[in-house]
Amino acid sequence: MPGPRQPTDVLKANGRKHMTQAEEDARRDQEVHVPPPERAEPPAWLMKRFHREFQEIGEILRLAGLYAELDRDVLGQFLVSRDRWVRADKLASAAIRAKDEKLAREWTGVQSSYFKQCRQCAEAMGLSVSSRCRLVVPPALAAAAVEADEVDEFTQALRARQARAAGK
Repeated sequence: MPGPRQPTDVLKANGRKHMTQAEEDARRDQEVHVPPPERAEPPAWLMKRFHREFQEIGEILRLAGLYAELDRDVLGQFLVSRDRWVRADKLASAAIRAKDEKLAREWTGVQSSYFKQCRQCAEAMGLSVSSRCRLVVPPALAAAAVEADEVDEFTQALRARQARAAGK
């Protein structure tokens, strides 16, 4: 079964797919490109107390190339669900301290529900390590290319170690 469709730049960077210029152009015409916004603007429905944090996280994501204007509802939902999860956690903890088993069970269920929502939004936005690892981003070819005569410190140490081992 084929994997998910990857952008043309990723295919070229991997070097496993060779396309003619016409194939590349046709494929690029089918790709969706959303221009990055100038700044992260919170959605109108988001409460004012979340706006500052929205702008902070949105700016970090925007600079990392992970934010578009279409993502603002998901980021807003992340902030709301995280706030509700924290409140449910406090109420569950209070019920546990009061040894009210029924109330504690109810609040831990609510807490779990909000945590799942929060985690789903975070993964959709690339806010977790594992979700960033799944992102397919073409490597910068210029940065990845190492000059033939340019040898880093690690390579020098390995070569010296190999030379010592060969001499014994």
